[in-house]
Amino acid sequence: MPVVRRAWPLRGVAVKRLALVLPVLMLACASALRAEQHAMSTEHFIIEYPPDAIEKARLVADALEDALPTLAGSMDVTLNQQVRVRLFRTRKQMYEAIGGEPRAFVMGLADGAGNQILLGLFGTESLRQTAQHELAHIVLHHRFGQMHPVDQPRWLHEGFAQLASQELSPGQRQVLGDAVRGDRLLDIDAMELAFKGNSEEVALAYAQAFTLVSYLHGLRPDGGLAELAKSLEQTGDLERAFIRSYGLSRQQIEQQWLREVRDVHLGSGMPLSAEIAIFAAMAVLFLLTLVIVNRRRAVIRRRLQEEEMARLLSHSFGSPARASLLDDVRRHREER
Repeated sequence: MPVVRRAWPLRGVAVKRLALVLPVLMLACASALRAEQHAMSTEHFIIEYPPDAIEKARLVADALEDALPTLAGSMDVTLNQQVRVRLFRTRKQMYEAIGGEPRAFVMGLADGAGNQILLGLFGTESLRQTAQHELAHIVLHHRFGQMHPVDQPRWLHEGFAQLASQELSPGQRQVLGDAVRGDRLLDIDAMELAFKGNSEEVALAYAQAFTLVSYLHGLRPDGGLAELAKSLEQTGDLERAFIRSYGLSRQQIEQQWLREVRDVHLGSGMPLSAEIAIFAAMAVLFLLTLVIVNRRRAVIRRRLQEEEMARLLSHSFGSPARASLLDDVRRHREER
């Protein structure tokens, strides 16, 4: 008969020893993980990266240093401390670093309070854009100071975060074009709410946020956005912030901005066949207009020539001859 050994509960001494050993093991694991990370330093950033990702670390460092003057300058912000940038192989590792659950399609995170950016090691161009996008959030965190993140306009954050690239993606132009033709553009309040909507609403909110921030930056490139953020922090009132920063009411800014979006993006994202049809219609209209104008010019030119001839004849002949010639001119005109 097999012998069954009885499992005895751990005694107090064993429990104490285990309690002492576990922290040591955890520290050793953490040290091992840190040992796998390499780091490089630039003037404004410290980039931590896996040892096989040095090229992407350099790409991120260059992208951040390139974007910083535009972003920090437009918000009148100076980074007095280097920003920590951490690169991760997977989205899961990135979220584990902040104790959160991974979210689909999220490629980067900005931790303003911790003065750090977390990035997944994805495609080259998307990695560059994501790094600059998250840097914009860090800059805005410095600009807004003590203002609680919940009170900061989402459209200003997301629009400003795209400002470094200075352009809309083809997909965003398509979204805006569809919204213009479908009369579905959002005002500022609706745009803010749309960030919590479905995927189509979120896509439109991101695209419109970029156009609004670009429009505001164009009104006052010399610090208008910085003054807007500062006024929002002080008053919490967007209407007052617009008047202080741009001398325009919220209604005026909203009307002018939406009119500009309609004018610029009416034809964005239209199918090629529709664009060809519109171009052909415009070409036909142009040709018809040209024909009509040329005919009118010819009629006016003939009339002037006939009048000039009649004037000359009136001075060159006697009354009977003049009357006969004038009758010939009139008859010629009627026949034509």
